[in-house]
Amino acid sequence: MLPPRLARPARGVAAVVALAVLGACSADGGGDPSTSPSASSTPTRAPLTFEEATAALTETLLPTATVERCDEYEPGSPEAQAYLDQLAATQAEEAAATGGALPLPSPTLPQCGHPLLGDLRAASLAGHAFAAGDPVALPVAGGASRVIEVYEMPDADAAQTAVATQAADLDGWAVDEEAPRVDNGDGTYIPRTVISAAGVDEVELPGWTAWVLTRDEASFQDDGSAAADPYSTALLWAARDGLVVRVQVVGDTPGQAVATALGTAEQYVTALDPTGSTD
Repeated sequence: MLPPRLARPARGVAAVVALAVLGACSADGGGDPSTSPSASSTPTRAPLTFEEATAALTETLLPTATVERCDEYEPGSPEAQAYLDQLAATQAEEAAATGGALPLPSPTLPQCGHPLLGDLRAASLAGHAFAAGDPVALPVAGGASRVIEVYEMPDADAAQTAVATQAADLDGWAVDEEAPRVDNGDGTYIPRTVISAAGVDEVELPGWTAWVLTRDEASFQDDGSAAADPYSTALLWAARDGLVVRVQVVGDTPGQAVATALGTAEQYVTALDPTGSTD
């Protein structure tokens, strides 16, 4: 999902942001088996697992005034059943508190992250530099909001394809453009918005294939005055083995969201794989 555009009617008005192929090298032993490494001595690395990836999602990666976590479960697994049982019990308590006046919805498993990515499971962690319901004036150094999502894909090829597709930016999100003022019909409006410093770049994340999309946003009143201070947003996508990771930064100081996203991604992949293996 792309970050939402924020409607800010006037300067100074606070806005609320709701906002990773095994490569083996061998020496030519000149035909003498004793000089060639055996299969058992060749370094190998087990693929990263979804469970390892979700365990590395910790609050230390994000702004912590408000933190929200979402985990998907494999249908039919003990974890999924435990979640459904707990949800059903909570709903029953809420229904009892209202005297049964409200119908009970059917308990369903959570859905996290990008709905069209084609993943098997996903988990996410969202952190905001403000408490729920509190206003925030943009920009915020380090981003007003940051999200880390991890996806288990069917295989490594699917993970690489997913990231390549996002890097292609088919929707033209990371493109300089200007959007005219939009009246919402209820007395509010979205000021004229100018997108600048937009682009897509490959970034260095050891062991992963990674790309980042970014743009700065500024908004203006009808008289040309600034409607709010400009801010930057970045979306970093990375693939390794059968995993895809996305880091989203919204509301950073202009030009800084990429650095924040990359720094967050580096911190995450280090926690996920402390050895830093790139084999």
